[in-house]
Amino acid sequence: MTLAELPLNKLAKISVLPKDEAIAAQLIEQGFTLRSHISLAHKAPFKGPMAFRLHNTKISIQRAIAEQIGVSL
Repeated sequence: MTLAELPLNKLAKISVLPKDEAIAAQLIEQGFTLRSHISLAHKAPFKGPMAFRLHNTKISIQRAIAEQIGVSL
């Protein structure tokens, strides 16, 4: 399952980061590390950005990037 498929308010753990090292490094700086708990807070319509709760904060990322991040429930 990817972050883009995560149901609203369902808690999951990050298990896979994008293969692109530049994107993965940027995500790690924002707190998207392996085994971190994350949940979907909001989906923008029309394939817009997605907001996630991560480390007691909300972080918004593009849907295309969320599709590259694997999670486990």
